[in-house]
Amino acid sequence: MFEWTVQENPGTLRVLISGFQSWSEAELRPLTDVQAAPQQAWRTEQGHDPSFPPSGRAGVWRSHTVLALVRADGSGWVGSVGEAPLTFAQWEATAQADHVRVTCTLEGPPVPVTWEATQDVTATLETRAAELGAAMQARTPAPLRVWCSWYSYYRDVTLDAMLDNARLAREQDLPFDVFQLDDGFQAELGDWLEPSAHFGGHARELPARLAELGFTAGLWLAPFLVSPRSALFAEHRDWMLRGQDGEPLPVGHNWGGPYHALDTTHPDVLAWLRELGRTVRSWGYTYLKIDFLYGAALPGVRHDPHAGRAEAYRRGIEAFREGVGEDAFILGCGAPLAQSTGVVDAMRTGPDVAPIWDEDSRRVWLGDATGPSARNALHTALSRWYQHTWYQPDPDVAICRRELSLLNATEREAIAGMLDVIGGLRASSDPIRLLDPEGLTLLRRCLTLSRPDRPATLAQSLGNAVTHFTRGTFNLTDTPQDGIPAHGFRPGRAQEGHA
Repeated sequence: MFEWTVQENPGTLRVLISGFQSWSEAELRPLTDVQAAPQQAWRTEQGHDPSFPPSGRAGVWRSHTVLALVRADGSGWVGSVGEAPLTFAQWEATAQADHVRVTCTLEGPPVPVTWEATQDVTATLETRAAELGAAMQARTPAPLRVWCSWYSYYRDVTLDAMLDNARLAREQDLPFDVFQLDDGFQAELGDWLEPSAHFGGHARELPARLAELGFTAGLWLAPFLVSPRSALFAEHRDWMLRGQDGEPLPVGHNWGGPYHALDTTHPDVLAWLRELGRTVRSWGYTYLKIDFLYGAALPGVRHDPHAGRAEAYRRGIEAFREGVGEDAFILGCGAPLAQSTGVVDAMRTGPDVAPIWDEDSRRVWLGDATGPSARNALHTALSRWYQHTWYQPDPDVAICRRELSLLNATEREAIAGMLDVIGGLRASSDPIRLLDPEGLTLLRRCLTLSRPDRPATLAQSLGNAVTHFTRGTFNLTDTPQDGIPAHGFRPGRAQEGHA
C-alpha cells in the first residue's frame, strides 16, 4: 500500500472521485461530506466493487484508478496509475483533524503509481489520463450516431419495430450510422442464439434489412451473464463463477430475479465467448454493445486460482474481441473502466439516462445513485470528462420526445448540453413516430458531433459533480442557482465544440 499525508485543512478541499465501473458514481464533493453507500448488498454487487465499496462515512472517499484533491484556486493533488490492464488501483482519502491521509492499494501486478501536487488539477488529471490511454493503446475511433431500441421498447422489442423505426429515420433523413437491437431479442441470458417468443423473427435477419436502408446493424449482448433458467446454465453449471461453497454465485438482481456470471478464467468459457463473437459477426453485426461486464470481475472462486479479478475480466473481453474481430466496434457498459482500455472502442461513462429526472427513493433513501435517471447520468458522466483518451465516451441517449416521458423541456435541454460537452458517441432511443417537429429539431441537434469539452473550474459545483464547463454550466440541484433553473443548462461558447 502507498501512503501520503497532505498537510491541509480538510474543510477547505474538494475531492474528485471515479467509481469502479460505468454506473458507479463519479463526484466532486467537499472532502468532509459523506460518501453514500448502498443499503442493499446486491446493489453494491451490481453497481460498485464489493471488494472496495463506497465508504458510507463522512470524510472518507474511495475512488478507482484516479483521485484528486482540489483547493479553492484549482490547485491541489492528483493520484493516478500508469497502466491498469490487470490491476485495480483503489484510492482512499481520509480527512483528519488538520490533514488528509491518502492511500493507494493495488489489487494485481505492480503498476506505476503517482501522487503529485499541482497548480492545475484539471490539466494534470487530463495529462495523466492521456498517458494511461497511450500506455494501454487506447482505441478511440470516430464517434458514431446510434439509435437503440431500449428506451422505446425495453424488452418488448420486435423485429418489425426495429425496421419500422429505421424506415422512418430514413424518411426523415435523420443522420444515424447504426441501428442497435437491445435486450429482448434472446430467449434467455446466455441463450443468445435462440429468439424470444415475442420477437417475431430472429436477430440474424436484421442486418441485411438494415443495410438496405443504409444503416449498420448493432446488437446488445451481456456475454458474461447467465440466467438460472437458461439452457447454458443447465448444461454448464461448472462454467459459473462460484462461491466458497462451490455453488454458482448470484451477481445481481434483474430480469425478475438473481442471475449468474461466467468464470472467464475457464478455457471452455473463453472458447464459448470467442464463438459467440464470431457467430454474431457472421450474422452481419459489426457494432456490439456488451453490457453488465462487471460480472466477470466480482470476487469469487475461479477455475484458475492464480488469476486476479482484473486479469479474469481482461481475459473475458479479449476473448470476445478475438471473436468479433479487430475491425468491429465494441461499446462496453457496466464495465470496469480503465481495465477495458485498449479492448473496447467506446464506454458508457455513467448510469442509464431515463425519461425521469431522478429516482430519489433509491438514491437518497437506499444510498444508491447507480440507477437509471437523467440526473444520475449527468452527475457521473460529466465528472468523467477526462476519460475520452481511454475510449470514445458514451454518456447515453438523448431523450427528445414529450410523450412517454416525465422530463420537462429544461431537463431535455440539460441532456442535450451533456452530449455536447462530453462529445463521443451520440445516441437516441425515442420512437421516431412520437417525435413532433420540436422533438425532431432537438434530436438533430443532439446528433451533431462535437469535441470533448473541459471544465472551466473544479472549485465550484452546482450539484456535487463537475458542472462548470467552458461551453456551458449545469445546475443539477432542485432549486434555481446562478440564474440557471433547477435541472438546467446554460450554454456558453457552444459552437466552438462542434466537430
